[in-house]
Amino acid sequence: MEDKYTKDAIHICRLIFGQAVLELLSDDQLVTNVALEDKVKKMLPDCKPELVYDVAMKLLKHNIH
Repeated sequence: MEDKYTKDAIHICRLIFGQAVLELLSDDQLVTNVALEDKVKKMLPDCKPELVYDVAMKLLKHNIH
């Protein structure tokens, strides 16, 4: 059961990260680490966006399923 929640969390991180990339591109901004981190922080002001950002960056480097 824990595996299901892990997969759900990974999918949510991917969605948030993808949304941040799309928003930057739609605003004609460069997609940089700093810009992505700032965008994620704005999307998640009341929680720990650093965790989502860190997981998303790790997912880009490694395919976790």
